[in-house]
Amino acid sequence: MSKSLKKLGYVVYATSFYDLVDQRDFVDKLLVPSENTFNLSDLEDIALDFVNEVDYIICTSDVDVSRFPKNKIIGNVDTDFINNKYKLFKFLYKNFLLPDTYKLDDINEAKEIVKNFPDKEFIVKPIYGTGGIGIDWFNEDTNIDGSFLLQEYIPGSSISSSFLSYPNHDIDMITASDQIIGSKYLGAGDFIYCGNTTPYVNYNKKILNISRKISKMCKLVGSNGVDFVLNDNKVYVIEVNPRIQGTFECIEHSFDMNMAEAHINACNNVHVNIPCVQKFSVKLIPYSIKSGYYNLTNIPYVCDISEPNYLFKKGEPIATIITSDRILENAMSRAQQVQKLIYNSCISKKEKG
Repeated sequence: MSKSLKKLGYVVYATSFYDLVDQRDFVDKLLVPSENTFNLSDLEDIALDFVNEVDYIICTSDVDVSRFPKNKIIGNVDTDFINNKYKLFKFLYKNFLLPDTYKLDDINEAKEIVKNFPDKEFIVKPIYGTGGIGIDWFNEDTNIDGSFLLQEYIPGSSISSSFLSYPNHDIDMITASDQIIGSKYLGAGDFIYCGNTTPYVNYNKKILNISRKISKMCKLVGSNGVDFVLNDNKVYVIEVNPRIQGTFECIEHSFDMNMAEAHINACNNVHVNIPCVQKFSVKLIPYSIKSGYYNLTNIPYVCDISEPNYLFKKGEPIATIITSDRILENAMSRAQQVQKLIYNSCISKKEKG
């Protein structure tokens, strides 16, 4: 996003959990929390310190938009009923197919519900959350304090739609992407977002129709998306992303378009011509299999690069790999080769001395 905004000539202030070496070339000010708790409210806090210095605000994660001046936000200003996963379920379940979802405060109540459906699997997830963080399988040993969601697990293909929404409630569908979720090969937990491949060819037309209806119901503007699970001929709505998505880079590579410009124009009701797709793009996010240091300076196709002296803990995202090719298998093969180079660059704290 920073790079795309810079190409348009903007002065860019950006927040990040990491002091990214390659991002410095595309920002005028990079705001990183002094202590990294990976809590979105920390990013909100440091952004608010500079809110009077900027003209516009674009959100690329599920931050609490209500904390910022509405007149400065380019995008959706009312998102709590979407980011709150139970409110979203209550809002949509009468119109679309969604997994059974229960908001609970007592793990024993969850156990009673699960007993009534012996043929189903269930997961537990936080009411607010992104990227699959905090989602886990429900089992007899599950122990959670406070409110949580118990949700029916739907097996199938994880697909996300990406579209531009206009103030008149029309949308331009850009594409659908195949999401990579919970890849052990990438060192991730079962439900963690690990990237995607774009475009997803021959996607179910229901995805377009549902995306259009949800955009209108939620009064979305700008770049948005919906996460689905395709189970045989059934299309389940899982989440709505009222913001620029993780497919951002892949769409730019596949369609040769500036998504920051497209988002701004759509919010201003300026029609965007979607180019024809030119190639497949692959995005992989490898997670650290062990605590260690990674030197990524000379590895191609890698972005979101931290300092070589940053100690990654086990399970942390290391960087982002982006490749593209007219043949999907070539792009994926190249991305996997890069992933091996990243893992091979790791040295432990003991080895570094």
